[in-house]
Amino acid sequence: MSLTNYLNTYFYHTDELCHALKIDAEQLFAWQEQGLFPKPSYSIQNQIKCSSFLGIYECEEFTDYYPRGCAQWGLDLVKHKASNSAHAYELFYQQYMQSLSKYQQQGFSCQDERFNDDLCEQVQNAWQQFLCSKYGAISQNGLVEELVQIELGRAIVDEITEDRTAASINQELRPRLLQAIKLLNRAFSHPAKHERSLSLRERYIDALILKYDLSIK
Repeated sequence: MSLTNYLNTYFYHTDELCHALKIDAEQLFAWQEQGLFPKPSYSIQNQIKCSSFLGIYECEEFTDYYPRGCAQWGLDLVKHKASNSAHAYELFYQQYMQSLSKYQQQGFSCQDERFNDDLCEQVQNAWQQFLCSKYGAISQNGLVEELVQIELGRAIVDEITEDRTAASINQELRPRLLQAIKLLNRAFSHPAKHERSLSLRERYIDALILKYDLSIK
């Protein structure tokens, strides 16, 4: 699949996102400037040379792409009438904590300080990464819940595998490791071809399945 087809399949370009949110591009850019909404995950610059009966025309076009889950975040901003970054962060914090609580109740837990004593700092860091669109590029839809799945799943994997350096895994720990990898599998995007070898999916799922002889089916 070409990069353009990949982006058009899994992401919204600016006009599509604005249509889904029933806002104009000026409102979207204002949200971004105010620290309420993520930046685009991908920005494409195209040099176009068009040939027709009337001659040759050359131009440059720019297209921004956003994960489709951004539409839900925008609808939440509207629903809760978030008008500043502090209000938007409060909404993000609530969604983050609700998702974290849900997965902890399902048995996903670890000793990592980010999910214990340093939790408030972890959420603040996640908020900044959310706004700069880190998670829009590595998650399936850019949802807050997926962000929690990714960070919690990675923390559990790193804890069990000694930051993915352990030569083997104790048999008793394998079910817990497999559970964490399945959580990551639900959240990680299937990256574009040029990003696969460096992707978190490659490092935390594909490589570990081979290294520890696992299966996520």
